[in-house]
Amino acid sequence: MFPLRPSSSLLLRPAIGAILAFLAGSPAVPGQTASRPSSLSATEEVVALSPFTVNAAQDTSWVATTTLVGTRTNQELAKVPVTVDVITADFMKDLGIFSMEDAAQFVSGLTVSPRLESRNDEGRITYRGLGGTSTTSRNFFLWYVPADTYNVERFDFNKGSNSLMFGDASPGGQTTTYTKRARPGNFALPLLSYGSFGAYRVQFDVNRQLRRNLFLRLNAVNRTNSTYVRGTKDNLRALDLAVTYEPFRTTSIRVELERGLTLRERADSALAINDVAAPGRGFTQNNRWYVTSDGEIFLRTSTFPAAIDRTGPTGANQVSLLAGQTRAVRLPNGSAKLFTGFDKYLNVLGTNDYQNRTFNVANVTVEQRIGRLALEVAFNQQFQHQDRNDNSFGTSQSPPVFNVDAAGRPYVEMGTGTNYKVFGNVVKAGRLAAVYPFDFGRWGRQFAVVTALRQRDVGTSKRFSISNDLGPGILGNNLLHYRAYMDDPRINEPAFWDQFLLRNLPVTSTFRAIQYEVFTNTGPFVDIRYSGTQTASLSGEYFGGRLNSLLGMSWNRLSRKIPGPAAYQTDARGFYTHPGMPWENPGAYGYDPNFNLSATSKVIGLTFTLWRGDQTNVNAYTVYSESFNWQSRQVFYGPDIGPVLGRTKEFGFKGDLFRRQLFYTLAFYEIRRINSAYTWSPDVLTVTQLEDLINPNNVLPGDPRYLTVVNGLNNERRTVNSSEQSRGFDLTLQGQRWRGLQTRLTLSTTRVRARADFSRFREYLDAAVERTAAANAPGGDRTMAESAAVLANAQTILGSNTLTERISGRRSAPYSASIVADYQVPWVRGLRLGLNGSLTPDYTVAIFDGVTYEGAAMFPLHGYVMYDVRWHRRSFSFRLGLQNAYDAINGRAPYRITGATGFNATMRQPNLIYRYAEPATVNFTVTTQL
Repeated sequence: MFPLRPSSSLLLRPAIGAILAFLAGSPAVPGQTASRPSSLSATEEVVALSPFTVNAAQDTSWVATTTLVGTRTNQELAKVPVTVDVITADFMKDLGIFSMEDAAQFVSGLTVSPRLESRNDEGRITYRGLGGTSTTSRNFFLWYVPADTYNVERFDFNKGSNSLMFGDASPGGQTTTYTKRARPGNFALPLLSYGSFGAYRVQFDVNRQLRRNLFLRLNAVNRTNSTYVRGTKDNLRALDLAVTYEPFRTTSIRVELERGLTLRERADSALAINDVAAPGRGFTQNNRWYVTSDGEIFLRTSTFPAAIDRTGPTGANQVSLLAGQTRAVRLPNGSAKLFTGFDKYLNVLGTNDYQNRTFNVANVTVEQRIGRLALEVAFNQQFQHQDRNDNSFGTSQSPPVFNVDAAGRPYVEMGTGTNYKVFGNVVKAGRLAAVYPFDFGRWGRQFAVVTALRQRDVGTSKRFSISNDLGPGILGNNLLHYRAYMDDPRINEPAFWDQFLLRNLPVTSTFRAIQYEVFTNTGPFVDIRYSGTQTASLSGEYFGGRLNSLLGMSWNRLSRKIPGPAAYQTDARGFYTHPGMPWENPGAYGYDPNFNLSATSKVIGLTFTLWRGDQTNVNAYTVYSESFNWQSRQVFYGPDIGPVLGRTKEFGFKGDLFRRQLFYTLAFYEIRRINSAYTWSPDVLTVTQLEDLINPNNVLPGDPRYLTVVNGLNNERRTVNSSEQSRGFDLTLQGQRWRGLQTRLTLSTTRVRARADFSRFREYLDAAVERTAAANAPGGDRTMAESAAVLANAQTILGSNTLTERISGRRSAPYSASIVADYQVPWVRGLRLGLNGSLTPDYTVAIFDGVTYEGAAMFPLHGYVMYDVRWHRRSFSFRLGLQNAYDAINGRAPYRITGATGFNATMRQPNLIYRYAEPATVNFTVTTQL
């Protein structure tokens, strides 16, 4: 059956009920009054002194002074020889930040892909020009789910390789999230927000001190993020309960339970059209049941319909077609038909495109002091389940593309092969940590930290196709293929796209659509990973605190259990029967001999105080660090790439000026990333075309010599191995409020160079060229000649990716910057005005034949007005925010360039991808303290 979409009210009703009961039914401790959440009582000091926790209540407005990102113990930021940028709760509140990606825009050295440019929830952040992983760290445990700030105290953005802290991590950096802990005092902080396009947020943060040593905290959120595109949404319903219990002065027990649900229907901010029409009707997919918006249902075979109607366009360029743009499409009769862009509010992906996720987590942490020894035992269990469809109308690529038939009718298509997916993970992890201080008197002191972590990550992936159950032969030869004609006047109505939902498809004597489970060669459908990590580190302080050292090592092992070959068998019709999980059917599984991996990494760093005084503090630091990142990535012809290895060399300065009014961090770095998956661009060869290029025409599927191209979710079909180097500097200036003005400025430069291994691709291309030359020679067999268009596109790929070491895309930006200013109006108490923005300069949007093409600069500015007031002994905060008020570079231009779909050989220029500029939006937020 069709993957179920959970009801949006699943968590809303119990969340509201729990909040109301919590507010009404939790009395304060006798003699206790409500306290502000920022207050720190004597009881809380016991918690704050824990070496394993960072107390966000000690952050001063936008400034944080301590972090755990060093040895996983609480240390001063200025003394840790690594670069950590902290985004505090006050900063997020003032700027209206509700996600990790929004916070990352104000961190030096990081770039963030806009929401409408990515189909995935994860991996939108780039660290120092190097892509991040699809997972992050939450309280130093693996975390799969995108972070909403409703239960977040702060984000620590660590830059550079650091597997000592994070284990499996990207060489460029990693983010860790600290969730809200229950603490002394009583407070309730409701938040209500409403904005453009129907976006809203209802959020509660309630803390109760039930006894002197027992604290509860409940956080809940119900929010919807919307965009200007019709039919898009991003809903979250979540509930988080935290408990802190201190049975003894030296013992702390913390429990956190969370459950959430996200419902997301996606859109794209770009659209393209092929500028050459098909010679006929363009039904190119063989052995597919075409279902069209005209009501047609038929099986396309190698003989039906007519040959001209089975042929697609040749020599076409994918050119942008947005509202206000006009493009000419060449028809088979030699004439041209002009097309104008559809309105920007149309969601051409259709209602079939979605990504929903259910998640829950349980975390238990026990801290115990025994004399000078501090111990931590923690257990984490996480469950995340995704229902998603990644094959939408216009193909799964961005931008979506539509075609034109010989009659001049525009259409978009959607395949149904393995497009519906159910992915999930159940992660269980346990961690033991110990800290012991060694005091050497006037010479200094050392903190010894050892940790051990064991983790089991049970990953499951189910894929479903839609086939005509009444068709002839196997199900794989009866898959459905949808076509929506864009000249239909109903395209702006949801019902037009809903007709392609499985439940709405017609049933006849020869047609009955069913969904059935399939598998692909992109990876095992059950992937159980067992990992173990041990770390040891020494953090030293010498000469009265002037010299600080960090020395650490980590040892890591990974193995995995996967299904055996027999588990992939199907019956005569193509039905696949899941063999069950390993604990249900042990004989169907075994350990992967190619995935018994190990890695070690180290960190060596020093920080020296050059100047220490009331006016100025200057600390110089240097560090060498390493990282590894387990990956199950394959190159296009099959082999696994292996773990990504990272090495960072860095030095810089940290400190403060003007009596701690201005805090600064300046870092110079070089990062090397080895075994990096490189995705070539432009994407001008389909899987079928690439297999045609690789395999001679007399070697067919099923032949042992036939090489099948890997076609997975991570663009494996256009992936090769590579090594990368990133160099640059990061600067962060964080000011305290002075004469009413509080500021934050960031500036970074990045230079990334990549060496991609195209040797195997070149071998395949050279062999295809040689076969074609022999076939076209006198007396040759013309049937052995490869398509001239395929050969030309393969040459384009080589020319675009091997003639220079430069990279393309947002991470190629040579520098980036951000500015935040908050001014407290002196003549109106409680009134503040804010202005902020993130600058992205022109970057490389395309590379063809070694020539780079640049564009895509943007500097959107945002503003807000805040008013804090007390009324009836309650504190209220009103915030009116304006997003994308004005682009300081592009003005009010309707589009911007972000990339290229290919190269127009005739015009000798790239086919640029244009995207709609984000419109200005308004939101109004009210926060109070009960």
